[in-house]
Amino acid sequence: MSAHPPSTPGFSLVAGGPAHWLQERLGLVGPGSLRTARRALLSTVLTWGVLLILSAAQGLAIGNAVKVPFLHDFAAYARFLVAIPMLILAEGLIGREMAAVAAHFYGSGLISESDRPSYEAAIERAKRTRNSTPAEVVILVLACLSGILVLDVFPLNFSTWRSIVSASGHTLTLAGWWYLVVGVELFEFLLWRWLWRLAIWYGFLWRMSRLDLRLIATHPDRAAGLGFVGDAQRFFWIIVSAFAFTAAGVLGDEIVYGGVPLTTFWFAIGGYVVLVLIVFLLPLTMFSAQMSRAKIRSMHDYSALAVLHNRLFDEKWVQGRHAKDEVPLGAPEISSLADLAGASDVLYRMRPVPFDPRDAVALGLAALIPMTPLALTMFPAQKIFDLIFKVLV
Repeated sequence: MSAHPPSTPGFSLVAGGPAHWLQERLGLVGPGSLRTARRALLSTVLTWGVLLILSAAQGLAIGNAVKVPFLHDFAAYARFLVAIPMLILAEGLIGREMAAVAAHFYGSGLISESDRPSYEAAIERAKRTRNSTPAEVVILVLACLSGILVLDVFPLNFSTWRSIVSASGHTLTLAGWWYLVVGVELFEFLLWRWLWRLAIWYGFLWRMSRLDLRLIATHPDRAAGLGFVGDAQRFFWIIVSAFAFTAAGVLGDEIVYGGVPLTTFWFAIGGYVVLVLIVFLLPLTMFSAQMSRAKIRSMHDYSALAVLHNRLFDEKWVQGRHAKDEVPLGAPEISSLADLAGASDVLYRMRPVPFDPRDAVALGLAALIPMTPLALTMFPAQKIFDLIFKVLV
């Protein structure tokens, strides 16, 4: 069976929309190639690279002119050298995986031929939504509004490479203006666009959940054959980590330079992990009703089959209705009895959702790992090295 219906081109969650078409005209995206590495490098040059030049021109890149020079700013490294490139690189990783998942619904036989038109319609609707010009205009407006909202927001109340503090308040530096107009706007646009793509993806999954899927309750994935949907959600780890790195950079500045203790942010960090699990796993419960019906239906069918099989087995081998020269050891009936027991065990262990704890752990770690360097702020580096030295010797 083909990966997708011949009449339906492969689905891409990322290869479309005005921003994508503009990048094609500029040569940043090629035919059949997203060129994510090249675009990620370019984003670094246009943000971190330009900021370094502008701050150096004003003597704010390094030294004691301000309390936080550019090269000492954790948030700048996290946002422009890590987060933005990750959001761009995610297009290749997530785009391929979601395309494979969309194709697998049909290629795996989950969708019957009678539902094929509905499947193709869902694919086409997702493409139209992805290509929506009004949607990307709204995303651009939201990004601009985000930049305007933080125009007068300064996390630190002393002079940094971004702004100089005087009696009249904060005055933006050249690098500070570039940070707001280019850096923040680019980050916000990428972030809002990924949220929009996530909404498109959930819209597609919702339409799949409305089809009469041919679920197999005894499927080895213990999710009636839908385990691939939950496993695919793990690939959003790169989006989760990109935002977590940004947050870790901002918190690092506040802890190291602002003197705010890490314990102040425990609740916020824990809340982010919970939010990640809600956003990326909870929507998949849209399949739960159909999965539960498949499980109940199969439990009834297997129960009836087990009663019939066990009765015939009892009559033949326990009550002695087998041929005199026939022995039970290795008989097909015993083998099928074991197979039935194994299938029933899978059936009764079937989950009501198309994801498992490993998916939650993967996303949770993606949210937490970027935060781990912050723990070092609770322990002086010298004490850490002293402890390591004592352990080694």
